[in-house]
Amino acid sequence: MNFFLIVLLTIWFAIVFAKVAKWLSEYYKFVTTINKIPGPKAHPIVGNALTFIRVDRKDRLKLSRDLCGRYHVEGVFRIWFGTTANVYFISPETVSVILRSKTLITKSEIYSFIQPWLGTGLITSTGETWHQHRKLITPTFHFNILEEYSVVMFEKAEVLKKCIETELKRNPEEPIDMYVFVTKCALDIICEAAMGVNINVKKDENLAYSTAIERISSHAIERLFRPWLHNDWLYYQTQRGKEFQHLVETAHKFTNKVISEKKMAQKIPRQNNPDENYKFEKPKRQAFLDHLLDACEREKMPLTDDELRQEVDTFLFAGHDTSAATMGWALFCIGNNPEVQEKIHEEHFRIFGDSKEPATLQQINELRYLERVIKETLRLFPAVPSVSRKITEDTEIAGYKVLKGSLASILIHYVHRHPNHWPNPDKFDPDRFLPENSQGRHPYAYIPFSAGPRNCIGQKFSLLEQKIVLTAILREWKVKSALKYEEAKCYNDFILRPQDGIKIHFTRKQ
Repeated sequence: MNFFLIVLLTIWFAIVFAKVAKWLSEYYKFVTTINKIPGPKAHPIVGNALTFIRVDRKDRLKLSRDLCGRYHVEGVFRIWFGTTANVYFISPETVSVILRSKTLITKSEIYSFIQPWLGTGLITSTGETWHQHRKLITPTFHFNILEEYSVVMFEKAEVLKKCIETELKRNPEEPIDMYVFVTKCALDIICEAAMGVNINVKKDENLAYSTAIERISSHAIERLFRPWLHNDWLYYQTQRGKEFQHLVETAHKFTNKVISEKKMAQKIPRQNNPDENYKFEKPKRQAFLDHLLDACEREKMPLTDDELRQEVDTFLFAGHDTSAATMGWALFCIGNNPEVQEKIHEEHFRIFGDSKEPATLQQINELRYLERVIKETLRLFPAVPSVSRKITEDTEIAGYKVLKGSLASILIHYVHRHPNHWPNPDKFDPDRFLPENSQGRHPYAYIPFSAGPRNCIGQKFSLLEQKIVLTAILREWKVKSALKYEEAKCYNDFILRPQDGIKIHFTRKQ
């Protein structure tokens, strides 16, 4: 063999060997440091992934709670998914370090799994893109604009009541799966509030969008627990990956259709539109998209068509799924606590009397007890049970070094039940949120909308929607849950969803 070729190969192997040796040395130090954080024993290569894969979806939340209970004194523990270190923060003291940081704002790898769907919208973006978009979008949730959105909420709440009445006539003795109905209602609300488009979500073809985004979330979560599918190229060769692509196309098709139909509505009269599923008219009020376009012009920060679609996709997802989950769980909690329901009805009588007229926004704002009921629902069943960040700089938390390259998961579901901060944490008690009972509570003990720089921008929208819809229902009926607390199963697919729906019995109020 040529002498010079031998020399070149020797040098090449030496360089490769040195780089591999350096990587192994650095990775060994990384693993050694991370493993000083308490956590279950991990297997080589796969880490703890097999433990989660073997557990049924509906039991993973229980597994997480068991781990939280084991390490709640430390307020932190670690899990390995393959070679990726996930550090879980489960106490207000530890989560506050992450959430209040102005530098640890980059979402973790799992959000890249839904990036084909949401692009670089407000949920998934980071850095300058996130700062710019946040600045543009914040004014669209001003109180005065929320009043415009509330008109839509009142209208759709009345439609929901008619749907319940129809269902009760069909099967008066059978419980109604209200998770399905509030999901349709929330999607109706968010589409008109976001786009100014009135869609008939009761049609099966439009409900396909809601089904698609639920399955997109499920696919992303399942992918997290399978480290060998984290590589994009490999994932999209599998049947799961191909199904995920189809679901994303379905979701994009819905959004693009809504956007294009909105533009069409501005040009042609309502009566000339042949599509019966969509009812258009010149907007009487501005929608989220209108306000966003105004903000772009005002701030001289135009968004491309793709960026607009990504923000609308983000708003549709975050604005309908979270609210639907909370409204469903609220009915479940109210239906399991007759004394709470009685207080709600007493408050209704005090504010509405015998009137059958729809509520006004001023009256909705007076419903203090119902607001506490919603807050307590969000404590026990936070719509987003966990959020995750990428550690972009070495950080010390609770005496442990959390190294750059690891992932931080804030388990909101457990923070809200931490026994050091919530007496009798599993009990449903809206009076926890009386001013005198909230005094002195750790500011990060209750974070249903996250906290810090990346808190939920639409939390006031969501709370207003929940109060309006729940009031419309509870002024007409008494509700009783078909399932008790111990019988209800839920799972985390970005959103805390019920495994078997939210089955509710309705009785007309006398």
